[in-house]
Amino acid sequence: MNSAVISECGRYRYRLDRTVAMTGPVFGFFGVNGSKATAHEDDHTVSKWIGFSKRNDVGRFIVGNTFGYRATDVGDLASAEDPVGPENNFYLRQIIAEAEILVPCWGSRAKIPARLRPYLDELADMILAANKPVRIFGVCDSGDPLHPLRLPYTTPLVPWVR
Repeated sequence: MNSAVISECGRYRYRLDRTVAMTGPVFGFFGVNGSKATAHEDDHTVSKWIGFSKRNDVGRFIVGNTFGYRATDVGDLASAEDPVGPENNFYLRQIIAEAEILVPCWGSRAKIPARLRPYLDELADMILAANKPVRIFGVCDSGDPLHPLRLPYTTPLVPWVR
């Protein structure tokens, strides 16, 4: 089942679901912001998550983002009136509760405005408070979990030690 929760105005994507196999665990991937992927259309990052999921025997994955605002350029968060979105935290909690393995992968915080960086820490706290397995693709120079887009599919998922 592929689905997406997109706001009525179309500016926010709160949740994206992809079924990859008939069996296997449910992963929750957590990025920075939603792009143009929809229930029926993938973007480059979603395609990469599909590839990683197939290689890790994942049955289904759910995507949530620190910021619900949909943009192809993360720099657009700086000018967004409300980059988080009015319903984003509700869906983040739902995704964290539903997923069996949580995978933060938002990349370096340096790419977003300094005033928005504390939101990454809030999401990290939510993820770690769930007391579920948390895996990452590694860490970048900022100490944040690597974004998967440019990683080879051979990159292992490792426990996150914050």
